[in-house]
Amino acid sequence: MPAILVQTFIAAPVQAVWDALDARADLLFDALPADGWPDGEAQPPFQRTAAWPFTAPLGSATEVELVLHDLGEGTRLDIRHTGWGEGGAWEAAIQGHFAGWLQGLAALGLVLEAGVDARVREASLSALERYFISGELPATSAPVFRALTDPLVRARWAGAVAGLLDGAVLTESVDNRFARWRLTSGGEITAILRVTPRGTHVALAEHGVAGRDASQRWPAMFEALARFLV
Repeated sequence: MPAILVQTFIAAPVQAVWDALDARADLLFDALPADGWPDGEAQPPFQRTAAWPFTAPLGSATEVELVLHDLGEGTRLDIRHTGWGEGGAWEAAIQGHFAGWLQGLAALGLVLEAGVDARVREASLSALERYFISGELPATSAPVFRALTDPLVRARWAGAVAGLLDGAVLTESVDNRFARWRLTSGGEITAILRVTPRGTHVALAEHGVAGRDASQRWPAMFEALARFLV
């Protein structure tokens, strides 16, 4: 039976991460179809299990298990989301939840480590369609950040990706960690960068999406950027 397995590291004490999972559930669940943790069981020292509410047409609830590990210099957070069925509708739900967990955990880590809220700024955009994508790039965070935010560097690798950030204005950034752009269409893009043992994980969100353009454009962007950074 398929399962979603997500692991991340947050450079904050384990108690602070545990407290933030409840206190900042608005961040964690912004990319997921829930407002907060469903009723479940919290076990000492830092483990939570909950039935994840998933309604028709798929029917039954799934189950989320979350475990925090104190690593001294920070916290490793493991999520195991099980109980999925098989078929096209389930596959779409799995893909959406996987992207949502990655985005939510990246946003939670950013607020704990840098005090930055990566959610969309304008209320008018929060009601529109959104697209989330995450990927790991084979480079440290500094060159990845520069490749995304410096127009001259971006022009060297993004030429084959039509419309990538054309005319976008960088409105907020934290060096090597976070960037926010305002689009000419009125939409907004954010990118959260997290260092991993293999390179840099980028969690990207586009708000104000129209049609299926984003789902075709951003995977091509990740492929082009990965080739450039090798």
